[in-house]
Amino acid sequence: MKTIFFNYPTGTAKVVFTVSDKSVDELRSAGIIPATSVTFSHDLIDENSSIEERALTAFPDRCEFDDISNPTGVRLDQELINSFMLTEMKAARGQCLSELDAVQLRAMAQGETLVVTNIEKDKKALRNMPETINWSKAVNYQTSYEIIPSMLLVDYIEKYQDALS
Repeated sequence: MKTIFFNYPTGTAKVVFTVSDKSVDELRSAGIIPATSVTFSHDLIDENSSIEERALTAFPDRCEFDDISNPTGVRLDQELINSFMLTEMKAARGQCLSELDAVQLRAMAQGETLVVTNIEKDKKALRNMPETINWSKAVNYQTSYEIIPSMLLVDYIEKYQDALS
């Protein structure tokens, strides 16, 4: 079995893939791969493959051939991966800000001005988060996850629970 990448529609840089035990020529004859598509055959990518290889089949819309005229590999377009990651981080930030808004209202109702001040600091850090990401450390799919700011992983309700009980 092989994972076979090819450009589709032909003449574009868009990459799709199929998994088959048939050769590229057999797949072309069967009409699965267009006759003029550029192809690259890769060993089967499955659950035992590296995270980088699995990402190729998880995000084919973010893949590109290393050389469209004579491909020797397929790679992720890191700029598109970073854009995807930023979108996901902004969504997580929105959830964090919503949690903080709810906790802040509770703190205001209880007259906990120090807690309100600390929440404002957290909210400001979250709002500034996109400008603080060091994208130079995101060199592949795995490292794109490693740069997620820790502030997005905080349970803000739990963080302030003791101060507001």
